[in-house]
Amino acid sequence: MPRLLIIGLDGVGLDLVEEFIARGQMPCLEKLLQRGTSAALTSVLPPTTLPAWTSVFTGASPSDHGIPDFTERTGYRIRFVGAGQRRLGTVFRYLNQHGLTTGTAWFPATYPPEPLNGYQISGWDSPVTHAGDDSFVHPKSLHGEMSTKFKKEHLSFDAIDEFEKNHDWYQNAAESLVQHIKQRREMAKWLLSEHPTDIAAFYFGEADTAAHHFWAFHDPLSPRRPRDVSPELRAALGNVYRELDAAVQNLIDAVGEDTPVVLVSDHGSGGTGTTAVYLNRMLEKANLLKFKKRRLSLVNTSFTRNTAPRLIPRGLRRSLFRFAGGFAPSYLESRTRFAGIDWERTIAFSEEVSYAPSIWFNQLGREKNGQLPYRDRESATAAVRDTAFALKDSSGNKIVKRVIPRRELHTGRFAHLFPDIVIELEEINGYLPACLPSHATPGEAVSFIPPAEHLGSKGRSMPGCHTRAGIFIAVGPDIDRACTVAARIEEVASWICGLLGVEPASWFVQPQTGPFKKNAGDETSKKGFTWNEPGGVYTPAEERIVAERLRRLGYLEG
Repeated sequence: MPRLLIIGLDGVGLDLVEEFIARGQMPCLEKLLQRGTSAALTSVLPPTTLPAWTSVFTGASPSDHGIPDFTERTGYRIRFVGAGQRRLGTVFRYLNQHGLTTGTAWFPATYPPEPLNGYQISGWDSPVTHAGDDSFVHPKSLHGEMSTKFKKEHLSFDAIDEFEKNHDWYQNAAESLVQHIKQRREMAKWLLSEHPTDIAAFYFGEADTAAHHFWAFHDPLSPRRPRDVSPELRAALGNVYRELDAAVQNLIDAVGEDTPVVLVSDHGSGGTGTTAVYLNRMLEKANLLKFKKRRLSLVNTSFTRNTAPRLIPRGLRRSLFRFAGGFAPSYLESRTRFAGIDWERTIAFSEEVSYAPSIWFNQLGREKNGQLPYRDRESATAAVRDTAFALKDSSGNKIVKRVIPRRELHTGRFAHLFPDIVIELEEINGYLPACLPSHATPGEAVSFIPPAEHLGSKGRSMPGCHTRAGIFIAVGPDIDRACTVAARIEEVASWICGLLGVEPASWFVQPQTGPFKKNAGDETSKKGFTWNEPGGVYTPAEERIVAERLRRLGYLEG
């Protein structure tokens, strides 16, 4: 039996867990909350997937581990990044160095897989095709074993395909997500039995996908809720949470009740309203950004990137994506985010990523056509702040909650990889506004999403969104019962070490409290950071596979 079982539940927040417990749908997590220590785990800001999970693994803030998002901006180009760009070692490798074997499966931000003493199966952001190959598994021989033991659909990264929406799409997607949980549960039990390790860690991402797509069906107050909702769609999100609860119980049964268990999520989930904000239009009205007069190229780029794939059959589309790998998706993504901006007349601009509202300065000496001298950053920040706080919807509701300069969020060695300003949006009647791309077309900085787009395409803002409060639960013989603590996501790695009786690494964020009956020790200094040299960047062919998967899941516009 492992000495510690870790279960990652993407997008699961304590508020939804408590709601489904009250409905009798999560008896296992109800018992775990009573038996152990829990926290509404505070995620990174913005609460995005790759930086958050990397903070779990490395015990460090994003500007210390160096993973800013799925992409990284250099000048007016972006490139897709993965774990090869991570600058810090992980808690799994650290535990190997202390004589413990570790096995992890399916977590994002783990490609290429680490050569662990144990195994690692990389997650859905791996640049491999539908059912993968041995490049995303260490050791490679494990991929052959899984291919022999399990059907091809068990190995698939794709629980659903957003490119193929049709009349029955939501019903089929709801069933597929539940089935995917069952498949991953069976594979996890097989790994526990056939490849035992001291620490076993398994990831389930279905709750995040379900919240994005099914929030309006679940939440009767959602302003995006359709007029008629079938009982099956009303129950879809709850069915995913119930199946996750059953999977957690199955894995606990497999390791025994005496094995310590940690449940952790990267962020929570909430609802998006019908208010839309366009940050580049906002900057244009403040004379901080200018658009070019010719804008046709952006329309063509958007069609190539989003609409064209829907017109190609699925099997042929995969072949074409692989064949066309020499045309880097980073180029198309850069064109779509930045096309239409007149750089020689622009002071500030936004990538307008729907899940991470932020602003960059077009800084002199940093960007090719930079216009803002470094000494004027403070005045430019003040101008952005005044403009953002002045935004209101037609009912007079404020749109922006906070305008946060980079220095207030990021102080690590790699702070320069992160936007100059982060925009935190204000909830309007309990729902966040949607940050949408301006597409370099004239229009108001604030508008409403029409009813025909309420269920939309996830990259164009879905009814469900990320919130900053995830979940942490620790249960075991030496863990406090029915206890709640305040916690940040960067503290999880230190807690994992403490549960195993291992002194945390010097670069791990040291928590002031923990789930233990006896705390792991005093705060240690950050001397001894072990920086990793970034690995090789994705090839154009790998970029295309990653971009397709991100777009299908909706993290890119589509």
